[in-house]
Amino acid sequence: MLKTGIRAITMGLLTALGCAAQVEQPPPPPAPGEPAYEVQPFRLELGGYENYVDNGYGNWRGADAQLWYRGNQFFIPAFFFESQTQPTGTQQNYAFFSYLNWTKSFYTTQGFSAAPQYGGNAAIFFPKRRYDIKANWKLPPSRNLILGVGFTDFDLGAPGHGQIFDLGGLWYHRKLVVQADLYVNRSQPGALYSSSGILAVQYGQEGKYWFGGTASGGHELYRLVGETPFDVKFNGYSFQMFYRKWVTRHAGIVTTLSYEDKLGAFQRVGGILNLFFDF
Repeated sequence: MLKTGIRAITMGLLTALGCAAQVEQPPPPPAPGEPAYEVQPFRLELGGYENYVDNGYGNWRGADAQLWYRGNQFFIPAFFFESQTQPTGTQQNYAFFSYLNWTKSFYTTQGFSAAPQYGGNAAIFFPKRRYDIKANWKLPPSRNLILGVGFTDFDLGAPGHGQIFDLGGLWYHRKLVVQADLYVNRSQPGALYSSSGILAVQYGQEGKYWFGGTASGGHELYRLVGETPFDVKFNGYSFQMFYRKWVTRHAGIVTTLSYEDKLGAFQRVGGILNLFFDF
C-alpha cells in the first residue's frame, strides 16, 4: 500500500513538474515583413485530448479552452482553462497570458496560473501557482531574429516549489519559424538543479495553415519528502507534431499527436483535437 501511494504521488509530481517546465506555445507574433492578414479581435479555441500511458498508469484525458483578444497592438491578453483526469483524480488549471509590445524591437510575455488542489497529492497535475515573465529583443537590422530571457516561479503546494530560468531564440524566414530554448530548473526542497531543452519548427501562414513539430528532452530532479526523504531522478524526451488548418475564413481545426518517454517510468502516446473560431 505504501509503495502504491508513493508511486501515485511520484506520478502526480512528474506530471505537475512537466507542466511547470513547459512554456505556453501561443500562435507566434507576426513575422517582420509578413503580408498583412485581417486579424479578428477575438479567437476562441476549444478541445480535448486523450493519452495512453503504459506501466499501469492508465489513461489521461482532459479538455481545454482558450480565449484571445487581439484587437490591441500593444497589449494582447489570453485566458486559458484546462481540466485533466487521471486514475488518481481530476484537477483544473486556470491561466492568464499576455504579450506586451513595448517598442518595435522589444516585447515581453507574462503569465499567471492557479490550480486548486482538492484531490490530495496524488491528484496534483499542475502547479498550485505559477508566474512567468520573459523579455524578448528583436535584433537589427531585419528584426527576424529574437533573443529572449525568461523566469518562472512555481509552487506545487506541499510537495515543494521551484524556479525555471529560460534562455532562447526565435528566428523567422518567410513562412518558416524556428524556436529553441534552454531551461535550468531549480527545485525545492533541496535546491536541486536540472536542465532541459526544446526545439520547435513550424511552417505556414496565419489565415491559411500551420504545421510543425517539437522535440524536447532533459533531466528532472526533485526531492520527495516523507518519513525518509529521497531524491527522484528521471531522464526523458518527447516529440510532438501538429497541423492547424483554416477550413473557413474565420474557423478551423487543430490536430496534435505526441509521444513522451520518461526513461524507467512510463511511455505516453497522446492525441489532441481542437476547434478555433475568429470573430
